[in-house]
Amino acid sequence: MRLLHVCSFRSLPPSLRILVPLLAALLLMPLAPGAVPAASAAELPLGKANYAMAVGGLRTTSTQNWGRLGQYTFATDGTVSEQHWHWTQRERVTRSSIGIQAAGCTSRDCVVQTANGYQSTGASETLHGEYTVTGDTVRITWDGGLYEEWTLTPSADGALVTTELGDNNFGATHGYGNGSNAAWSARVPMSEIAALDHSALVHRYDLWKTTTEQSEPYIDHGDGNPFWIQDWNVCDGGQCLGAESANPSQYYVAPAREPTGHRRDTLWHWVRALADGRDEWCYTGNSHVKPMIQVIDDNGDFHGWVGVEASLNQTTSEGALADDIGVFRILG
Repeated sequence: MRLLHVCSFRSLPPSLRILVPLLAALLLMPLAPGAVPAASAAELPLGKANYAMAVGGLRTTSTQNWGRLGQYTFATDGTVSEQHWHWTQRERVTRSSIGIQAAGCTSRDCVVQTANGYQSTGASETLHGEYTVTGDTVRITWDGGLYEEWTLTPSADGALVTTELGDNNFGATHGYGNGSNAAWSARVPMSEIAALDHSALVHRYDLWKTTTEQSEPYIDHGDGNPFWIQDWNVCDGGQCLGAESANPSQYYVAPAREPTGHRRDTLWHWVRALADGRDEWCYTGNSHVKPMIQVIDDNGDFHGWVGVEASLNQTTSEGALADDIGVFRILG
């Protein structure tokens, strides 16, 4: 073989022989520090890096259901990281105060509550892994071997991606989310959200509940209609929203903590008669607590929320049979 190479080189015209050392030097030249070979660059899921995902394991035969709300960050080197908050019927926890009072936006000024721990980044957990994109599907394999697949659909003229949970090996049954290149530190202020046409936002949900007698679990599913509240009032100071329904019930939307540097919101609502029955102005019983993440597209436009309900029973003797837990999305 060496003789063949020598003969082949000698057979080249002199004008080409001088190029051979230059080509060899280029092939042997090391990459600059931190450089990534072009062949190793991964395709972001439909070109988007940041995905808000709600995932749940919901079965009518179980009282150990769970929900997880996470921020997935994809990198072009084929890795993915995730920060999430997790609630389960296996762990009986109480609601948390976010420290923000909703004043001047409903008939009852109350400090807003959320699901246990959502007001704190310290309560979150993290996952790390790798991903591959095949057509309209992204497959994530987390360190340790757990995996999940999501179907990707472009929306908002390509400025947003809608996701649907597919195959996985950790018992998730329901999940959906949205992705864009908006930073996790970006958020839309409550004044802009209140001014939107909320009748154009579709409310989709899959929630584990029990019948009125709290004896028969079922999955409450809805899709295609707006959320129950479509007219929101901005609270004093502009940090939160409030509204009342006809029954009447109190509704509040607020950031999970002070509204800077994050997209995390929470929805809190409860029936006023339940508070009155306990001689309370602001209800401390089994209210509905729903952590959410704002859905913001590449252009900075607000499209709604992805969230989970984690309303675990902290009041009655029925235990898990008085829980409401699941995933939802309010999107337009």
